[in-house]
Amino acid sequence: MAQENNTGFYIPEESIKFGIKASTNGTGLFFRTTFPFKNNLSKALDIDLTSLKNPKEKQIINNRIGNPKPFTYNKINRLYNLRLMGGLHYLFAERNSKNSINIGFFAVAGPNLGIIKPIFLDVNEIDPNNPNNFIIVARRYNPEIINTANIVGNSSYFTGINTLNFTGGLSFKTGAEFNWGNYGSEYKSIEVGFTLDWMPSKPSLIHKIENKTLYSGFYISFALGKNK
Repeated sequence: MAQENNTGFYIPEESIKFGIKASTNGTGLFFRTTFPFKNNLSKALDIDLTSLKNPKEKQIINNRIGNPKPFTYNKINRLYNLRLMGGLHYLFAERNSKNSINIGFFAVAGPNLGIIKPIFLDVNEIDPNNPNNFIIVARRYNPEIINTANIVGNSSYFTGINTLNFTGGLSFKTGAEFNWGNYGSEYKSIEVGFTLDWMPSKPSLIHKIENKTLYSGFYISFALGKNK
């Protein structure tokens, strides 16, 4: 727990936490560590890896084929965002017993690395060695070439892993955290907040849908943490 100095302010302790998050445009993992700065303020380092989705994505199943698997119609790329951010954390209310809650607010910003993974689908095609049979092959999804009627579903996630592309931009994240626990040094944490990502290259996700420069979303997370 934080300790009080002779000014009446609480001096926060160094802390770390790791958690999972779900947002309006994706899911992910994050790590944050804070270092005492002054009064109720700490410096914060936040590392966040989150998938980003276009709100117009629609998952379908091709029922005209045997043993179909779901796939996202016209989605040609997946986008993951690695955010490396720094900023400030403000301790609003200190947890001074196991029945109380620690409340804090934070804001961080910094560069991001967008990881673009092309989507591959399993497709029914005529066997070149036996024109009377069909075989399933993995193809990079191009809606202008691949007939939807022949799509079985998503290929293995690792298919095409060697075709990754990268882009860059800036990210901002802010929110409020609520910490509790039975021990002074270890705690559980729920966090609600907002993220904003700027990607000037406009990575393409959905075929023939205008690519976005800004991605914004609200999120909620759960984490385990420890004060050092």
